Amino acid sequence: MSEARIRRIFEGVRYSKNAVRCVARLKKRGFRLAAISTGLQFMPDRLKKEFDFDYTLSNRLIVRRGRLTGGVKINLAHGAKDRILRVIFRRFGVKPNEVISVGDSEGDIPLVRKTGYSIAFNSTSEELSRIADYRCRTKDFAELYRKIIEVASA
Repeated sequence: MSEARIRRIFEGVRYSKNAVRCVARLKKRGFRLAAISTGLQFMPDRLKKEFDFDYTLSNRLIVRRGRLTGGVKINLAHGAKDRILRVIFRRFGVKPNEVISVGDSEGDIPLVRKTGYSIAFNSTSEELSRIADYRCRTKDFAELYRKIIEVASA
């Protein structure tokens, strides 16, 4: 399969309700945004391109001459998101208590344990929902945006 074909598939994936507007508003307010995914590169790459995310990291399907080879480069193992936080803290010159993390699955548990404030966004993980500082049970980014602004303003 060609890389272009799979990218087109991911370009058709719709963002959650109000995501485009809320991410743009966060960027306008000066928030630095990072997307850390144990999934494949296509959505994080899209976020980087469409929303000018400041940092993205994901696993990558290997491509040669525009075609997928069947190989995968693992940049981040499941459950290891906390390890990349040190890179983000240094790169952005922030302390852990100055970072708000948003997660939706078991793989985000190490991440939310190492940041100042954590939000479980429409989480599929009971454990993540239990340990996060705030649980957003809707798929609407407007609620997420309001909570981020509230926490950052406190």
